Amino acid sequence: MNPLRRACVVLTAAAGLGAALVPVASADPLQTVAYTSEAGAWPLVGSAQYSAPGDEIAVWENGGVLKIDVQSGLKDLRVELSAPAGETLHTGTYTGARFRGQSDPALATPGVFVYTHGDVCSEAYADFTIDRLDASGVDLTFVQRCGAPDGPATRGEVHFTA
Repeated sequence: MNPLRRACVVLTAAAGLGAALVPVASADPLQTVAYTSEAGAWPLVGSAQYSAPGDEIAVWENGGVLKIDVQSGLKDLRVELSAPAGETLHTGTYTGARFRGQSDPALATPGVFVYTHGDVCSEAYADFTIDRLDASGVDLTFVQRCGAPDGPATRGEVHFTA
């Protein structure tokens, strides 16, 4: 495993998202990403559970966007979450998130971007809850639907303690 890839950073909640990033490390980190999709959900299909050190999991903030990146053999997954324009991510529940492309400006709603194997849903609807977002790591859950607000759902969770 590439040690540079494993050297992840998470933000300090007191400074707010987009402020100084603080590298964190621990001898026994918890790093898991899991999801389960209903039949017809897109782009995530079926279910999967990833955990370090067998899978590479990175969590970081860039430009006001919280990014979760998973590499597992030839499989890849990226989830990006952002607050509405003019706000910073913090603990709490965000409803009505819409697709926000990787280079798109912030939206009036929260933003979501889910990518795997070259597939992305550009008509995404999502809700997410951040239970922990600080220098020790991130805990969050999300529900994403593609195509319609009542479409088949993918439910996922991220637990990242560095």
